[in-house]
Parts: sequence; structure tokens; C-alpha cells
Amino acid sequence: MLDSQQFSEIIASVGTGGAIIGPTGSVIWAWGSLAAHYLPEQELPLTCPRLNAAVRLVLNRGESQFVTALEKDLADQMAWLGPQEMPDGRGVLIVLMENRPLQQLTRENDAIIDCSSDGLFVCDGKGFILRVNPASARINNAPPDRLIGRHYLDVAADGLVILPSAALEAIKNRAQVSLLQENRYGRKLISTGTPVFDDNNELIRVVVSEKDITEIDRLQHELEEQQALGNQFRHQVRELQQQQLADLAIIAESPSMIKTLQQALKLSEVDSTVLLLGESGVGKGLIADLIHKNSTRAGQPIIKLNCGAIPESLIEAELFGYEKGAFTGAVGNKPGYLELADGGTIFLDEIAELPQGSQVKLLRFMEDGQVTRLGSTKSRRVNVRILAATNRDLELMIRQGQFRTDLYYRLSVIPINIPPLRERRDCLVPLINSFITRFAERIGKPKRLTPAAIDVLCQYNYPGNVRELMNICERLVVMAEGELIDVDELPQTVIAQNENSVGIFLTEWPREMTMEQIVESVERHVILKTAQRFHKQLDIAAELGMSQPTVARKLHKYGIDLHTLLYQR
Repeated sequence: MLDSQQFSEIIASVGTGGAIIGPTGSVIWAWGSLAAHYLPEQELPLTCPRLNAAVRLVLNRGESQFVTALEKDLADQMAWLGPQEMPDGRGVLIVLMENRPLQQLTRENDAIIDCSSDGLFVCDGKGFILRVNPASARINNAPPDRLIGRHYLDVAADGLVILPSAALEAIKNRAQVSLLQENRYGRKLISTGTPVFDDNNELIRVVVSEKDITEIDRLQHELEEQQALGNQFRHQVRELQQQQLADLAIIAESPSMIKTLQQALKLSEVDSTVLLLGESGVGKGLIADLIHKNSTRAGQPIIKLNCGAIPESLIEAELFGYEKGAFTGAVGNKPGYLELADGGTIFLDEIAELPQGSQVKLLRFMEDGQVTRLGSTKSRRVNVRILAATNRDLELMIRQGQFRTDLYYRLSVIPINIPPLRERRDCLVPLINSFITRFAERIGKPKRLTPAAIDVLCQYNYPGNVRELMNICERLVVMAEGELIDVDELPQTVIAQNENSVGIFLTEWPREMTMEQIVESVERHVILKTAQRFHKQLDIAAELGMSQPTVARKLHKYGIDLHTLLYQR
């Protein structure tokens, strides 16, 4: 048998320190590095709150605990705590030990948790709180030392946390649970409890994240107010749309474009779904406006939605609307674009970018005319005509599994192909003159193009179609110094593509141009053609019998960039 002295020596040799705690939480004996903190016949010291919390857990539950992060001078040690049966009840044995690699990893994990801007706390499988990060303590205004080691319901009874609890619900359901809550300080939170299971499918932990959405909620309310204000002006918007549509000028001189306009006007008389096909910039939106303007729905607005400009996670909410609480941030009811277009027309641009989940709902709407908002079980019938548009090959997307076949056939009841600008050359000169006149009137200065400049513009292919032509004309009007706009003021990309422009200088020069302007136009053309062949100033100078400084000066004068020409070969 060991006497008390021998027993004390054996115990004192275990670990780097330790203590024995009685059933009431008082210290019976301490040794090693804990001797300075845990004094016999005293209560648990305030200098070791993490260790104290673990002691409470062992006393309450009778299960061993392992603490990897201690305070102050104990920071380089870890603690194992186990239940010890005593004559007067259950006590606790604490043993300290060193394990620097594990401590380093633990500190890194602790740093990640503590630096999170969202509140995080951890419970065990029975609802006892094990860990609280600073953000959670700040959100709930509850010090961690008043939470850790206690059961969630006990803490809630003290008013430190709120009920219902995402942690307790996750324990009950053994599944992730999210709750929209308001704490006792008026902060609105989204609390998500995530259960953690061991290899035997036993619930061992619940991690709860708390996101403070008070500010987001305030902004959402402001947005709802703005939405309501916007609805008040819906009638004015409709009137403005009608005024703008009345001013539309669609120029069609080529047979293909004339045929397109005839089809559009004929379709205005019916309510059939129309699919507008064509490259980017050909004017699909303009044709949609034309169909709506001449339809029986012209008295109602045309609502436009670019399916490619809205994030995939929001497109369904924008299209069908949502109810309060349908998702994070949905603090009010909001009608979708289909409801706003009731009685009128909805134009779905870039329809090929619609996510497949939304494709299913759109197809269902086209079949029964019923709209069901996100988060609602009630449906509402709306009367909307659908016009859709895309610049992509939908049949190819169907073969690749990216677009639904049934939706394609629903949309393409009557397809209209809008020809690209390069296939409607007869429209170029009228379009150019129209745009130049429009932008000149806007800035209040008369502007005209020389015949040579018009010839160069007419030989360009316009990969961006009418939109690109409009941008070029606006740039010319804004940047031109004088009233007359000549070839040398055209964009470099237009001139560089014009490989067959030699003959433009043989035309009759307008009387407004001086001899100096004519000579400069010819000189610029010669230098440009030579630069397209040689790309080096010395070679250009040798070819034209000029000095290299003169060539450099001329290139700068006429805005010719050798690097740009090199990459366009």
C-alpha cells in the first residue's frame, strides 16, 4: 500500500502540472504549473476561464474534456480533464501536458475562427456550449465566460441568448437548420446550425454561424420603398416609352431588311410568341419595340429583361418575384417582371443565358400563364406576350444539353432572322447620314462626311453591326475639328481593313476641300499603304525616299500606329 506521501509524489510526476477539483468546484490539491493558480480549499480562479469552463462541463456531464488553448503563462500547454468519483460525489482530475505541434495547429484554427466577421459558436451533441468567437460575443453582447460550459437552455434562461435556437433545432432534426431571428438588442440575424457526426454517425458537435443582416434589412426596406415609388411612376414610364417608340426611325433599303420589317409588322397584329435571331448589335431590341408599338398591347408597357446581365442566383426571383422570407434578404414581397408586364409585353433578351432551372419555370408559365413567386404556394394568372432574342445558335445548345428542346419550340413559334449589316449594304449610306445628322444636332454643330470617307465606311465589315456604326459616327462628330470629316479622321481599324481603297482618291473632290486638304488626304493614304507593307520607319523612309524623322512626324500627324498595323496583319 502507498502512503499519502508516495501517492502525492506519483501524482505530481504526471504531466507538467495538474489539480484535483471537488464536486462543489473547490480545489482539493494542485501541483506543477497549476499550483500557482489553483489554491487548495479555494474556488476556481478567475485567471483560468477556459479551464474553468471545461471543469463545469465535466462536473455537469461526467465526460472527459480536452482543452488545447489555455491562458497566459499556461499558453504552451494543453489540459486533459476526466471525471473522478469521490465519497461525496463526482470530482475532476486535471492533467497538463506539452504538445507544441498540435498547439500550433490549434492556434491557427483558433485564429481563423476568431477572425471571422460572422458570429460562430460550437455546442456538443447535447447542447452544451464549447466555444464562442469574438464576433458572436459582440453580436449578442454576451461574454464567452458566461456561456462556455453551460447548456444553451440555461444560458437562454439568463437572457444571454435567444430562442428558438438553430443549435437545438439542428440537434433535434440531425440536419442543417437556418432561422431568421431578432436578438434582444434589435439586431436581425440569420442563424445556421450545422451538425457534425463521427464515424459511427453519432452527433458530436453543432457549429452555429450568425450573420448580422440588420444593415442589409434596412437597405432592403429602402429598396422596397423605392420600388413602391417606382410603381407610382409606371404610368409616366409607359407614356415616355410610347413617345420614344413614336420617334423610332428604322432604315431599310436592302431587300433582306425590308422583308424583316414586313414580318415584324405582320406579327404585330397577333399575340404569338416571337423569337428574334441575329448577331449582336443588329437591332433586335428595336424590332421588339416595333412589334410592341404596332400591337394591341401598345397602351401597356414593354418590360425588358436581359437574361445575361443578371446573376444566375437572382434571375428566377427577378422573373417570377418572391415572397417575404423566401431567401436570405427577402424581407418583403416583390412582384417579378412577368407580373409587371401583365397586359403588355415582356422582352427576354439573351434568352440563351437563362439557367436551366429557370427555363423549366418559364416553360410552365408559357403553358398555363400562371406565375408563382418564390416562397409562395399561391399562383396568379397574368396576360403577357413574350418576345425573346438571342445571338447564339439555340439548336447547337440543345444538342450540347445547354437549352431545353421543349422551351425552344415554345419560343420559336415564329422566328425572325435579322440580317447583319454587312449583308445589307444598301442601308449603309442612309444609316451613316442619319447618325451623323442626329449626333450633329445633339452637339449643335453641322458635320458632313466627304465622299472619300463615306466610301471607306461603306467598305468596312462592321463586326459589331449597327451598334458599332452608331458608335463610330458619334465618335467622328464629337472628335472632328471642322465641319467636314475626311478619311484621315476615321478610326484606324476602319482604315486598316479597307484593303481596296486605292480608288477612293480618284473620285471628284468636293468643292469645300482646299488643295492643302486634298494633298494631305493623298499623302496620308500613301503613307498608310506603305506602313501596312513594311511596319518599320527606316523601311518606310527608304521606300518613299524620305528621311526617318520626316516619316515619324507624318505617322504622328496622321495618327498611324505601326504596332496596331502589325497586329492586324
